[in-house]
Amino acid sequence: MPKLKLGAAVYAVVAIAFAVEFVRMIRHDGQWSGVHGWEFAALLIVAALTTALLALGAVTRRGLIADDGPWICRHGWIVLLGVVACALAVQLIGSEELGIWPSPAIVFLPHFVRRMHESYSDGVSEGERELEIRAAVRDEELPPAR
Repeated sequence: MPKLKLGAAVYAVVAIAFAVEFVRMIRHDGQWSGVHGWEFAALLIVAALTTALLALGAVTRRGLIADDGPWICRHGWIVLLGVVACALAVQLIGSEELGIWPSPAIVFLPHFVRRMHESYSDGVSEGERELEIRAAVRDEELPPAR
């Protein structure tokens, strides 16, 4: 499977969003102003790992569910699933001050990007086949060169 282009941009945008939230957590801005303790530290680690995984998917341009490449590019979606499961466990066990962590939906990102890339590749190959057919028909219609 060729490297991602648009998919890398999707990974980068989501990684930037998580990085912004990570900075807000460190600065105790907004909903994080009154949160302290082990729950906060655990969610801080989860945010850092999620940001790192998504940034890795963007930088390598293979994503987190590739057919080839390093181990993390082939199985990164499993690691991401584990990180999100840890975040949900911390929210269930932790106090009510934590609020809702936006990470459960992030589990679907690698599969979405892969499907988007496969659809794009299918469209490109279909377009190339159609151009080849048109070129072959055009060559048959032209008189031979003298």
